[in-house]
Amino acid sequence: MSQEARKKEDERSMLLALFRYETIAPVVEAAGLARGQTQRLIEEIAGRTHYLPGKGPVAVSERTAWDWLRRYRKDGLHGLLPQFRADRGIARVMEQHLLDRAVQLRKENPDRWTKTLIDIMVREGSFHGHTVPHRSTLDRHLAACGMSRRKMKVLGAKRTIKMQFQNFGDLWVGDYHHGPVILAPNGRPAKARIGAFIDHCTRYPVASRYYLAENMASMRDCLFRAILKWGPPRVAYTDRGSVYRWEQLAYSLDRIHSRLVHSRAYYSQGRGVIEKWWQIIKAFESEVRLREVLLSLHELNRLWEAYRELRYCQEVHSEIHMTPNEAVAEVVPRPLDPEVVRELFLVRADRTVNRKNACVAIDTNFFQCDASLRGQKVQVRYDPNDMSAVLIFRDGKRLQKAFPQKVNEPPEPHPEPKGPPPQSIDYLALLRQDYDRQILENARPLAYCSLKAEPAFDVDRFVTVLSDLAGIKPRKTDADELKAFWETFAPIPEEIVRVGTEHAARLHGRGRHVRVYLHAVRTLVLAQWQNPPKKEE
Repeated sequence: MSQEARKKEDERSMLLALFRYETIAPVVEAAGLARGQTQRLIEEIAGRTHYLPGKGPVAVSERTAWDWLRRYRKDGLHGLLPQFRADRGIARVMEQHLLDRAVQLRKENPDRWTKTLIDIMVREGSFHGHTVPHRSTLDRHLAACGMSRRKMKVLGAKRTIKMQFQNFGDLWVGDYHHGPVILAPNGRPAKARIGAFIDHCTRYPVASRYYLAENMASMRDCLFRAILKWGPPRVAYTDRGSVYRWEQLAYSLDRIHSRLVHSRAYYSQGRGVIEKWWQIIKAFESEVRLREVLLSLHELNRLWEAYRELRYCQEVHSEIHMTPNEAVAEVVPRPLDPEVVRELFLVRADRTVNRKNACVAIDTNFFQCDASLRGQKVQVRYDPNDMSAVLIFRDGKRLQKAFPQKVNEPPEPHPEPKGPPPQSIDYLALLRQDYDRQILENARPLAYCSLKAEPAFDVDRFVTVLSDLAGIKPRKTDADELKAFWETFAPIPEEIVRVGTEHAARLHGRGRHVRVYLHAVRTLVLAQWQNPPKKEE
């Protein structure tokens, strides 16, 4: 590469050359200077701070100033232009066999990122003993070889194609557009939104109407009008707006053998048909904005109906070379039963019936359900444009039609409570018998026949033994209760007291109320009384 060819001549390089000239200008413009005077000026240049455009303050050394002065005297301002690297275009980090391997991996899969190529080569050991290049370095060399993803046409914006459908209803394209300010029913200004569906084959607007909001209710009404007049499309094509991602929409279209398809996110070229149709809308809205008085929603739709018919539907379309009205003249509508369509496109919402008033809430409206559904989870299906009643479903079965809750309605009468019928069994007595049986079974090793009351086991000894085994410190009331128990059942063998107390401690734990342990001892004493020991023959 020649010295002339290595010069950079872009705008930034020219600004840099002018900066260099302004820096050495005191020396250049002072003609006939002696060597010492030139040296003094160079030292002054090096001693000052200079301001480089786009970078800020920079310092210039004496050596650099002498180099710029030499290059200017030789080639003028052109000599002050920066140069390309002498080894530009030559691989300095990667050897040729490494670049060949990267090219081979890119050819095998053009979608591979450059980082992936480097990762593969690192893991397979291709860079053993070599420096791993930076991603931008490998990108630059691959681009020079014509192997960048952009040059291989797998990266970047893809070209669009022109689509054409042969039959009416093959594809409906839907979208929303924010319209002019109108007078809302509450008397306040509001922004109107128009929802529309365009048939791709005939360019005919099967539905287009202004609404106060872009929501499920308006979208449902717009599509509902189109299907009732023309029948369902084979494919409905929309963007990924929240109003079109309503699950019930895709489900309902599938039930009538139609399909909902969303365009790619942030890509409007796929809906070019309706995007171009908005130009007609904008022309109409420019006329609306010239009016001095705000229109109501009804007036806006009346004017739009006339403008759409006369300025669009009756004019020749540049794509189909006929008017949209002529294109649909021979189309045979296939409308569906209104009740079937209405049932399919009902909005669905899961609710829990209020436990107190047996109501479900839909958009601040309360609907009265049957009292047996209180606290139950149900599915409410309703028409957002007709809130006179809703349908209540549970587990896919229709239960009732619920109507709005009436204000000041008398409460639902409750039947008088009836007394319980005669009981055939005493459940509590059964529990008592089983409990006593368990106590006796746990004390089965005790032989009652060999138990005899001991004179030394008196009331004080009884209180001490039971308290120690139960782990309690009897208060005065507890001690009185223990003494009363002794007076009632004495004499009692010490072994019965020990077995009964230990059994109660195992069942209920230590440190409980004294009656817990007295109950176990009482059970054993009563059992001994009921089954007295047999006298020896």
